Amino acid sequence: MKKLLLKLLILLGLVSCDNTQQSGSSREVKVDVPNETLLVSSKGRLANFNLETKKITWEYVSKEDAALNLNRNLFSYDSENIYLPFESGRFISAQINSGKLNWNLAPHTTSYMNQIMDASMDENGEIQFDEQSSEYVVFMSQPLIYDEFVYIASCKRDATNKSKFYIFNKKDGSTHLVDENSTHYNFFKPVENNSNIYTTSAVYLDMHYKHGTFAGYGLYEDAAFENPLYIQIQANKNRLFFGDDKGVIYALAVGEIGLKKKGDISDPKNNFIDRKDLFEWKYKSEKYRYVYNLNTVLTKDFYIVNLRAENEQNDAIIALNIENGKEAWIYENEGQIENWHLVNDKITAFTNDKLFMIDLNGKLLFELPTTDKNLAPISNIEINNQNNLIYLSINGIVEVNIETKKTELIIPYESEPGGMEQNQIKYFK
Repeated sequence: MKKLLLKLLILLGLVSCDNTQQSGSSREVKVDVPNETLLVSSKGRLANFNLETKKITWEYVSKEDAALNLNRNLFSYDSENIYLPFESGRFISAQINSGKLNWNLAPHTTSYMNQIMDASMDENGEIQFDEQSSEYVVFMSQPLIYDEFVYIASCKRDATNKSKFYIFNKKDGSTHLVDENSTHYNFFKPVENNSNIYTTSAVYLDMHYKHGTFAGYGLYEDAAFENPLYIQIQANKNRLFFGDDKGVIYALAVGEIGLKKKGDISDPKNNFIDRKDLFEWKYKSEKYRYVYNLNTVLTKDFYIVNLRAENEQNDAIIALNIENGKEAWIYENEGQIENWHLVNDKITAFTNDKLFMIDLNGKLLFELPTTDKNLAPISNIEINNQNNLIYLSINGIVEVNIETKKTELIIPYESEPGGMEQNQIKYFK
């Protein structure tokens, strides 16, 4: 109890209560740019390209990450700013058009908060900091931008790294609160539902209140799933959608106070495994048994996932009806899908030897072999205002003309394939 009171006292002294920026999560994010713009995040670098002049507007480099060609993270953005965490523990917010940094949290800044959370008070009433907590924070996910806050969970690389749930003030990067995670396996973007924040952490589904406090949701203590929830969670007004690494997809009813179907918190069987009634529906494909590409998409009608066949040779993009979990459509691909992404009302994707585009009925609209590996995609694929495809290759920015199928390097910018690291682009017009 003494340790808990100490944490609260220290954090109250550090919390910055700034409500000057309000942005509802339901509002569609619209970014005003002075020209066709492409944001590129790759191996510790973040760049803004002017697609009209074919020149770079600005670039930021995280020296710790660029030196090792690392970054297993994705950025998020609001109407004016981009928010990018780095694997080193660095975290920046920059203005999209100018590149001016709103804030830049160096690795030691976020690590200091770990020392505070793990502090204790000795018998003389003096504060004692845990020296091991000074190890760098490790980020390997994507932040959630909700109202005035930025939410993200950290990971740990070894026994000395601590894992925490961070809430930063969006305006100045100051730490609003740091709390616990269920585990250190935190690889996915949190989601918001009824001002509650949910994130998956290995076999656990964690819930935090908007201002950060770790919350229970009416189940027996330590309620867990059978398998790790290694797929991106999504949320609409009344449900959470997520899945495990064995290909089981779940829809869970939630409301203002968490789960809609609560139970006796003293009953050991009041958990996610024994209580089948907790879920609106479950889905498991007989043919496509495993999760591979961890991306998911939620539309007004579908929860869309990418599953892999048991022989690990073929993939499918599967759209599930959000009301009942039935298959609405399946796009079956011969071979493994390396990356897929929703752009407006289309899904763009690539494999080891082709790129393709389908609509939201699963119909193939475009397909092109990628015979020249120097011009093959290594990032998600966007669609520009000429309805052509645009993406990052190892040699730079590439445009594919949908009508002529001509592939052209339009801006040289040397990069490397993704692998575990994430190459991400975003097009604005």
